[in-house]
Amino acid sequence: MENQVENKNLKKEKSKNHSLRGAVIGLSIATAILGATSLGFGIAYGVVQSKSNEYSVQLESVYKRNYYDLVDNVNNADMKISKLLASSNEDYQAKMLGEISEAAKDMQANIASLPLTNDNIVMSVRFINQMSGYTSVLEEKIAKGGTLTEDDKKTLNELHDSLTDMKSYLNDMSRKINAGYSILDASTRMNGEYDDFSLDLSGIKSSDTDYPSMIYDGPFSDSVVNQKVIGLTGKEVSKEEAYKKVDQSFKNISNLMFEGETNGKFNTYNFSLQNSDGQNLYVQVTKQGGNILTVNGNVDSDVQNIDLTQAEKIALDFAKNNGIKNAGVVWFEELNSHAYFNITPKQDGIILYPDLVKVKVDLEHGIVIGYDAISFFTNHTNRNLGSANVNIDEIKHNIDSSFNIIGSRLVLAPLDYNRQVLCYEVICERNGATYYFYFNAQNGKQENILKVVETEDSSKLM
Repeated sequence: MENQVENKNLKKEKSKNHSLRGAVIGLSIATAILGATSLGFGIAYGVVQSKSNEYSVQLESVYKRNYYDLVDNVNNADMKISKLLASSNEDYQAKMLGEISEAAKDMQANIASLPLTNDNIVMSVRFINQMSGYTSVLEEKIAKGGTLTEDDKKTLNELHDSLTDMKSYLNDMSRKINAGYSILDASTRMNGEYDDFSLDLSGIKSSDTDYPSMIYDGPFSDSVVNQKVIGLTGKEVSKEEAYKKVDQSFKNISNLMFEGETNGKFNTYNFSLQNSDGQNLYVQVTKQGGNILTVNGNVDSDVQNIDLTQAEKIALDFAKNNGIKNAGVVWFEELNSHAYFNITPKQDGIILYPDLVKVKVDLEHGIVIGYDAISFFTNHTNRNLGSANVNIDEIKHNIDSSFNIIGSRLVLAPLDYNRQVLCYEVICERNGATYYFYFNAQNGKQENILKVVETEDSSKLM
């Protein structure tokens, strides 16, 4: 989707550059009469200035990417320690320890790629290095038949607390960057012995402000298991047929424009539309089958004219009209007059998480303003799911007694190494937090744990 927006902007930029080139040519003809020397100097200065500005933009982009990668890796390690501490399964503990160690190594690389005065954040760098080494040692300990002692768990809890502090500060600084803070500018402003960016980042463990997280969530919301598209069926449709599909799928359209084609993992026709309520949406339709693949729009509103039950029907009907059959809602969220639904099809009563579809509904006007069926059309097929060989009561017995079990169901879960595994999903609560445990229904092995994280903007499963 980001590539489509970039293509739109690129087209506009090319048009703007074309006009600019025309202006430069006209200026060159006029000023050539006055003197070639002045013209040559002026053009040379303009090229140098342009290249300098372009380089600065690119460098700022690189710094921001490395910073956001650091934030992601800290958040990732923080959540994996939380999962580790919630598990009593040694294989799963070893897996989490290995992933935490790898995340810490990635943090080291991220920090090394930022314009920092190294000795100004030496304590944070040392902490990350120690975390990588310590979790790697514990992973090896379990691999050799050992177990985590109470002292090990105490140290892991302390690591978790330190990571939480670090995460809070980094996420707070992310908000400043999103609001216009420039890493490049700050790194070139000296304040005594250190630059401003190094000084700003030196408070990495001083804040406890939480960071609003993504709102499209629920179990396995970002999983795309197969790289090869296997879920598209039907003949290839024409641009006119795709146009008609969009026109029929949205109400009160006042302007519908074709924005070009995309050829990649999915070959699509792309459209932009505006309706009589002033909403602007960008829609992709697959060439094969003529199904709506994505819808993107952002509508600010504080008015709610329909309730969640009505919104759910709108979301399910929209998905059904786009090839998502025998599906139901497995996760929902209401926020700022918008409703978010995660929808999955079922086979033999089993939830197919790899085929998940995400829908966003505007509660003021009752229309779909966000839609993502990429996972569905990547993965959906009729599967041989097998049957559970382990009783659910045996599974529940393996969950620590400190958890309160509130529900369970059979699901197809997308896991690491592109595995799709029939699992029992067991929903539990402990200390006010909700956890989702996933146990292999064939052999009872614990495969994954997801924890619901409450944030300022929503809840998120990690």
